[in-house]
Amino acid sequence: MSEGFYLKQLIDKNIGPLTDVHIDFPFDDNGNPKPIVLVGENGTGKSTILSNIVDAFFEMAGKAFDNANQPNDREGHQYFKTISPAEVHIGSSYMLSYISFAPEKNTKYIFKAGNLSTETFHEFIDDSSFGVSWGDTESKKIVLANEDTVAEAWKNNVICYFGPDRYEKPVWMGDKYYRNEEFLHPTSENNWARVLKNPIIVQDVTFANLPWIMDVIADSRVDFARFLDQSVPDDDYLQDLHLLYQARHNLETILSKIMGVDVYFQLNFRNRGGSRFGIIKDSDDTVLCPTLDSLSTGQSALFNMFATIVRYADNNDINQSYQLNDITGIVVIDEIELHLHSKLQKEVLPELIKLFPKIQFIITSHSPLFLLGMKDALGENGFEVLEMPNVQKIDVECFSEFLRAYNYIKETEQYQKEIEKVANNISTGENPLIITEGSTDWKHMKIAYSVLSSKDENKELFDGLSIDFLEYEPKNSSTNASLKIEMGNDALVPMCETLSKFPRERKLIIIADCDTPQITRKLVANNGKYKEWGNNTYSAVLPIPEARKNTPSICIEHYYSDEEIEKEIEIDGIKRHLFMGKDFNSRGYNYALDRVCERKDLCGENKINIIDGTQGERVLKLSDENDQTNFAISKSGFINYINEHPEEFDFSNFIPLFKLIKSIISEEQNHA
Repeated sequence: MSEGFYLKQLIDKNIGPLTDVHIDFPFDDNGNPKPIVLVGENGTGKSTILSNIVDAFFEMAGKAFDNANQPNDREGHQYFKTISPAEVHIGSSYMLSYISFAPEKNTKYIFKAGNLSTETFHEFIDDSSFGVSWGDTESKKIVLANEDTVAEAWKNNVICYFGPDRYEKPVWMGDKYYRNEEFLHPTSENNWARVLKNPIIVQDVTFANLPWIMDVIADSRVDFARFLDQSVPDDDYLQDLHLLYQARHNLETILSKIMGVDVYFQLNFRNRGGSRFGIIKDSDDTVLCPTLDSLSTGQSALFNMFATIVRYADNNDINQSYQLNDITGIVVIDEIELHLHSKLQKEVLPELIKLFPKIQFIITSHSPLFLLGMKDALGENGFEVLEMPNVQKIDVECFSEFLRAYNYIKETEQYQKEIEKVANNISTGENPLIITEGSTDWKHMKIAYSVLSSKDENKELFDGLSIDFLEYEPKNSSTNASLKIEMGNDALVPMCETLSKFPRERKLIIIADCDTPQITRKLVANNGKYKEWGNNTYSAVLPIPEARKNTPSICIEHYYSDEEIEKEIEIDGIKRHLFMGKDFNSRGYNYALDRVCERKDLCGENKINIIDGTQGERVLKLSDENDQTNFAISKSGFINYINEHPEEFDFSNFIPLFKLIKSIISEEQNHA
């Protein structure tokens, strides 16, 4: 293990959302610490763990530095984290945080509240190298470390915390709105005894970093007068100059990675006016930024974060800033992706972490892109991902937020593929094409069109109304069909947007169910009937029939009466039918029929949701849980029966739909 000061073990019990956390911090074969990334939803305990670690920093620093626990010249010991009974996990009688550090020098932190005896504590903590004692019910903080050990740890290591409230001032913000508490120029600070020079919490560091960077640049410049006085500069001077330039080069390397192009710092002459400091493109010497605070918020946040690590090492000992891969210590970062564009998260941030192999990074993140970048930069075994609240070690692809984000992307890609399939099937034909949300909707419309158009009383409506339907089946259908696609309502808006971009003579009318208000608002314009997207592309939702006017959320099956919807259809010797939510009580039971519905959220008085027997919506026998007979028919089974027996159904509720379609077709100009 390298000689740095690192976290070795953390045990948290019954603190907020955390019940039993045990982390053994990992190291690679070379003894370097592996970055730890804590992931999980808000409220799962990520920040709780970090707060315990940072509290340990403050309590430990207080052993050697008088100002560590007395910020802003306050009198007495100030606590970063107070002991609050409200933090005890509900149902528990105590809470505990235990942290040990490496290398082994009996350096430990204990935070305890509630009813916990020292005997029980030692049952949790398998470490007989120290003894503690307290009253069973008293609140207690204990730091086991001597002053010399702590002073040595802070002298030789970077130990700091970047919280979610860290802030970088934009170049456009006036100074009076900007809070900055670090006024001292680094070169004028005295090495006072028992004074902590590097604040544990890092905030508002632009003004602190800039004068230090000016020092680094000045130190790296050649003293020409000295060169002129000597025919051969002495070796010690050249060696010092080389090392001082290396410190400058390290900072330029950090910023080059952030900006995606090689840059160097320029210290302008004072008689030139403007900024003394500039960021210059290495390839052609053009000015990229006139000063450090001209960077974007994300670029500034990243640069100042990693420049601060170098500055802290430099403040400890100037020799520590020469080689980035020799800087040791612990850097805690909450919500590391704050302010960062996706490219900075995935491609840049992991590369910056890689520059500091001996820094122990403890990080929280919600960014799947950052984790993917870490995997690319450090490899699968180069870091660990722990998912909260169970602190389970997982692969990057198992991160739940990664899977959600991936599914969003996959769905978007899937929509585009489905749209391409649709586009390939609409290029031919002169009649207006009706595109429906569901794979059975077009079948209902096609049968209704055939039945209604054959009746004399509907002659005026259907005279000249020649339409085609996009005929497709779902992907999982066993039916032999030339077009198999998935057409959920989420696909309809992007479909309208895409298809309307291409000029065509043929009219496209996309029709959705009227059961999702947010989709309806996007598909129906202010006229309340339909929307024109351009290039002969239109969208509408199913008109609500008079019989359903009190239940405005409908799908195509609601164009039939309740009796027709629940017509019993015998399949494989079992009488099945579509059910509606109102057939069951709010718990999904129908005692009279001896039936239970799996989708209890669809059930209850006055609910007319169609329950069609698909997986997760089955209707089973209530009195026999072992009987898995499904008494609900599928929507495809229902339309197949209608197709074979159209004379048993009334299609009059479809007439307003065909009137709407005709109005879209017949008007020469339509305005959304």
